Amino acid sequence: MIEAIALVVLVAVFAISAIRNVHMGALAFVAALLVGVIVVGEPLDDVLGGFPVDALLILLGITYLFGIARTVGAVDWLVDRSVRLIGDRVALIPWAMLLVGTLVACLGTSHAAFTIVPIAMSLAHKHRIHSTMMGIFMSSAIVGGALAPTSIVGITVMTVANTADIPYNPALMFGLSVGINVVVSLAAFLMFGGRELIARGRAAKAAADAGEPAGSGGGVAVATRTEAPVRLSGFGVLTLVAIPVLIVGFATVTMLDIDLNLGAVALTLAVLLAFIDPKVGKESLGKIDWNTILLLGGIITYVGVLTRLGAIDQLGEVARSVNVPLLAAFVMCVIAALVSAFASTIGIIGALIPLAVPLLVPGGGLEMTGFIYALAISASLVDCAPFGTTGATIVASGVEEERPRLYRHLATWGLSMVIIGPLVTLALFVVPFLGL
Repeated sequence: MIEAIALVVLVAVFAISAIRNVHMGALAFVAALLVGVIVVGEPLDDVLGGFPVDALLILLGITYLFGIARTVGAVDWLVDRSVRLIGDRVALIPWAMLLVGTLVACLGTSHAAFTIVPIAMSLAHKHRIHSTMMGIFMSSAIVGGALAPTSIVGITVMTVANTADIPYNPALMFGLSVGINVVVSLAAFLMFGGRELIARGRAAKAAADAGEPAGSGGGVAVATRTEAPVRLSGFGVLTLVAIPVLIVGFATVTMLDIDLNLGAVALTLAVLLAFIDPKVGKESLGKIDWNTILLLGGIITYVGVLTRLGAIDQLGEVARSVNVPLLAAFVMCVIAALVSAFASTIGIIGALIPLAVPLLVPGGGLEMTGFIYALAISASLVDCAPFGTTGATIVASGVEEERPRLYRHLATWGLSMVIIGPLVTLALFVVPFLGL
């Protein structure tokens, strides 16, 4: 009964936030305190223990460091150089960022790719690329690389599968993950202005070939060729150097098994830069997206109450009790996706794979371990939703005036993947092997 009440309160949080325009994070945090302490009877320390310090530290460190980079013009310099390098081929920008982000996400932890997100979103604004398109591309890069056998999530899935004696091919999982996310990116490209980018590039090229004045082709890249290049100060160069130092430094502490997350490394670099130029450091504090930090903190704290209450486990047991194996697999994938949108992808995968074992053993109805691939990918496709670390980082990295629209679009896209992801992945990886 209590579990049902807690789930109803979660739905109410979304409804009240939408109807009354109350900040969802603040509302969820208050709900976590009321439900956890008063209804469930948990100690306050246990409720507050669910506050996602690691995830919020990532948001804090990344947005502060790149806030400094924006303040001193380092991001503008990178964007300007990319404009000149890319020229009229503006439609290639999202695909280039998808490739770079996926490669970086393979390096130990997908969180390393968060360093690419602010640059990608700045490029989108500069080139008039739809922010939602770029946001989905960056989410696809992060979650696609996350299931690599060299990344923490991929290693976790492999470990859990092997522990449950389920045959598992990590290279195949990675390939399937990247393939699905490329398809998702292509859909976003076509839905959010990709054709216009192609047409713009062609028009700019035609104008250049015809010898028309710069800018007459209507493309941003053509217009900027006559502009003076962005200059970078000595401190700007130092800030720019901090970005690869962040990637290399985080990779190093990960390999050395030092317990520091990406946000801690980013915050350390940001504080060092602020020490060198306190005025810039103080000015850049205003660029930290506290709104998104509160959103993520409140939602995950409440989901922590649900998890400790056993509501998530009960949902998994209900799914497993379904008599039709394929339907049970679909319900499990939906649960994995829904919970992953608000909580830990690693945690929900680790919890549901063992519950799925009865469906996978001989006679269980799903002898094909493609279900494991479907489950893991379904749980990751929703990560663009702004209720989790990946989506929140994308929203926080967007241009301030575009954040409300970006938030709405990513929320809609991410929650739609709760259903679309399981349907597509089961259709591709399970149904063909059922002999139906």
